[in-house]
Amino acid sequence: MKKKKLRKTIGDAALVCPVRVPAARGRPRQLEESERRRRLIEAAEKIFVEMGYSAANVDDIARRAAMSKKTLYQVFPTKESLFAAVIESRRAVLAAMIVAEDRAEARAPEDILRNFLGQVARFVLAPRQAALYRLAIAESQRAPELANAFYKEGPSKACSALTNWLAHQHEHGTLLVPDPSVAASMLFTMVIAEQQMRLLIGEIRAPDEAAIDARVDRAVELFLDGARPRDGTKKLAGYRSGADVPVPAK
Repeated sequence: MKKKKLRKTIGDAALVCPVRVPAARGRPRQLEESERRRRLIEAAEKIFVEMGYSAANVDDIARRAAMSKKTLYQVFPTKESLFAAVIESRRAVLAAMIVAEDRAEARAPEDILRNFLGQVARFVLAPRQAALYRLAIAESQRAPELANAFYKEGPSKACSALTNWLAHQHEHGTLLVPDPSVAASMLFTMVIAEQQMRLLIGEIRAPDEAAIDARVDRAVELFLDGARPRDGTKKLAGYRSGADVPVPAK
């Protein structure tokens, strides 16, 4: 009788406090290379902005990305290459903008330029991008390799997307742009330079949308006024690389 009561008591306790069977341990899911890159780049951008390039170390970045330092080095062999990847990931967004615009063959050049330059201005003047600019400037003396990577992967390649588009228009006779590299640089400067400087020194906290649109409209108007083919002419006044003033075409 006592044995039956004991078995019943044990059975009741098992219902109240069920025994948990440990889950079988297996190997963690392996991340794809692209996913590892994405996580590391996102973690690195946050660490760089929070701590500065010089103070940041790969241990902090690996920890933020929930990866080992060994895995980080398998994807990015140096901290400089990781920073370059952060800049490149942002620059790729700009390149995609002008490629998408260029596919709209039926659209007029002024519409393509207004839309593209407007997107570029909003991208460059966004707080996230401004933080990276401040980081590159602040660290340029202590880490010149950072400034080099920033310029090579950022402004230089972003401007090249517009340069290629302008060269394409020149080749097809849509616009007369004998030096597309200089023209692209001038367009970026007209649209972005003043607002960006005010943002970086803290004079403004966020870009004025109306001011961006007005500046883009005026820049495109001025540019196209000099770049449109004239009736009966095949050459037009243009800009020569390194020149500060217009040089009449011969």
